[in-house]
Amino acid sequence: MKPITDLVILACTQAVPDPAALNQALEQRGLRGRIIQEPCSSKVEAFQLLRLLASGADMVWVIGCPVEHCLLVEGSTRMGFRVAHAQSYLTELGIESERLGFSRVSAGDPDGLAAAAGEIYEQAQALGPSPVRPQSKV
Repeated sequence: MKPITDLVILACTQAVPDPAALNQALEQRGLRGRIIQEPCSSKVEAFQLLRLLASGADMVWVIGCPVEHCLLVEGSTRMGFRVAHAQSYLTELGIESERLGFSRVSAGDPDGLAAAAGEIYEQAQALGPSPVRPQSKV
């Protein structure tokens, strides 16, 4: 199975104040990802997640705050609902819903960040490249 080559991570700036730390945790596992910082995970809409997958991403992951630490009170909860909604849509299309995922990490928690990176890695290894990614003709 070929490895995941296009991983996109949408990260809440409170949960992941230092994207370099997340990048390092991923690289220790042999993964590279594009980390896009969001002011809050609740700002990520379901259509954005689906659009990222449709444009060729192998996997999209959202990292937000624990529910009780979210500055926008319900932001992390909304993020969970939106990811679940997008996952159900993928299932209807016959695409693995696991290509979308989310984790909740407390700000400044290196162990939580490492656990999220481990979860992303395991999922990436189980899935392989996206079946909807345009194939190279070379």
